[in-house]
Amino acid sequence: MKRLALILAGAAAAVLAVLAVVYLAFTGPGDIPPATVDFDALGDEEHADLVARGRYVARAADCVACHKSEDGLALAGGLPLETPFGTLYGTNVTPSDDHGIGDWSADDLYRAMVWGINPDGSRLYPAMPYASYHHVARADVDALWLYLMAERPVDKPNRPAELTFPFNIRPAIAFWNLLYRPDDPGLAEVAGKSESWHRGRYLVDVLGHCGECHTPRNLAYARTDAHLEGEVIEGALSPDISPEGLVRRGWTPEDLARFMREGLSPQGTMTFRMYPVLEHSSRYLTDADMTAMVTYLFDGAPGDGQRDPALAADAPPRQEADLPPEGRRLYVGLCAGCHGTEGEGHPHASVPLDTNTTAMLDDPLNLVRIIREGVPARTLAGEERMQAMPGFADRLDAAEMAALANYMRVRWGGRPGDVTPEQVEDIAEAHGG
Repeated sequence: MKRLALILAGAAAAVLAVLAVVYLAFTGPGDIPPATVDFDALGDEEHADLVARGRYVARAADCVACHKSEDGLALAGGLPLETPFGTLYGTNVTPSDDHGIGDWSADDLYRAMVWGINPDGSRLYPAMPYASYHHVARADVDALWLYLMAERPVDKPNRPAELTFPFNIRPAIAFWNLLYRPDDPGLAEVAGKSESWHRGRYLVDVLGHCGECHTPRNLAYARTDAHLEGEVIEGALSPDISPEGLVRRGWTPEDLARFMREGLSPQGTMTFRMYPVLEHSSRYLTDADMTAMVTYLFDGAPGDGQRDPALAADAPPRQEADLPPEGRRLYVGLCAGCHGTEGEGHPHASVPLDTNTTAMLDDPLNLVRIIREGVPARTLAGEERMQAMPGFADRLDAAEMAALANYMRVRWGGRPGDVTPEQVEDIAEAHGG
């Protein structure tokens, strides 16, 4: 027994030694390129220009959407981020010495954004999208650091993560990094693609980190190779925004650019976690950058507004006799007053439903949630504003809600009317009963 115990102890020590080697040698930060500016030698005008550039980088990177506080302070942290493993909270990234990043250098910020490692060596949870930021340009990090250091410090403590075991073991993230964090910070050029396409890829895949929500994830919650093909995040479906997915649902480059700029298009308005993207990020992008993003997302696909024939407005069944009768009764009684009997909507008040892509999605999750919960009034870009839509959770039972969803899916979405009361009940249970 003593000999067996010694063997087991030796084996355990060997395993720990191997793990330590892996941890230290293969999961730490890679090279930190030198800063692109001499921070100590900046004149006032150059400093101001770089701070302005950093503000633009922060907007393109959508920093505020995750790092604002519950009371609206832009970068003071505290916003909950729901995951299948528990809740994370956005951190304080103001220049507070006690609770923020006031004592961080530009190198520290680069290390955190690109490698997911804090100055003290602790690993960031990959909800901070360092797997996407891994390709961020050092010059953008330098400008972002100057901008963050110029902001007002807010002495607001960070809220610790509330994760279940074993996901609350932060050092174990190093092994996730070993498997899923990219190795090379470089972003190789693709032959035959335009300068605008490459800029769009950088904005979509790196700074904008769109794939963090719109790409399916595996059991380890790492992104799969099904790039931008849609995923359920925080209880809402981030739809397929691959070129094929956009074309299938009738998007055009002009409509997508308007949607990103104004939060509104014939395909609908921004809801759930997409609205903060408009509020803090996409509305501020330059025309050239918006064009670049759209160029990359369509990637040469036609984008002529022609939906997949199965989703076309005149695809059968479209005759009244083929539509769910209970659903039509509910639609006319509850929805037609704002959205029109033909789903045409009303400008500056309610979105059209006859071209709305929410009814076209395979998964009815978003449609059912919107019917149940409604949508608050939205102040969109410019002078645009959409009135509040009431939720009907207190007026419709599960069978009625399924009938209403099926009516819209069949009439305007080209989808089968197969939403069941049980599905509605499951969605209700997961989102507030």
